[in-house]
Amino acid sequence: MVLARVSFWHFKPGKREIGFAELDRILKTLSQVAEGHRGYVSLLSYEDPNALTVLTLWQDLETMMKSEKGEFAQAIKKVLDLLEGPPKIENYRVFSTELFQCPK
Repeated sequence: MVLARVSFWHFKPGKREIGFAELDRILKTLSQVAEGHRGYVSLLSYEDPNALTVLTLWQDLETMMKSEKGEFAQAIKKVLDLLEGPPKIENYRVFSTELFQCPK
């Protein structure tokens, strides 16, 4: 079973792009080195120019929880001064991880 951590980030006014760039750099590194990491999707809100939602996919609960105390905690520290407050976190079980392309 694949698991997902969804984190909701709210940046200080005008700081989202800087914060997103740092988080994206961290996520790219995470994709290469973190055990159990299956991928990520970053969603920049159209309605709120200071909001970012990040979905990370994990192989199992153990690796997801391990990352929460390691890489995820370090990511928060890297952008903490740009945030309105700590990100809100929700965890999910994923029942479909296959992505497909629509026909042209």
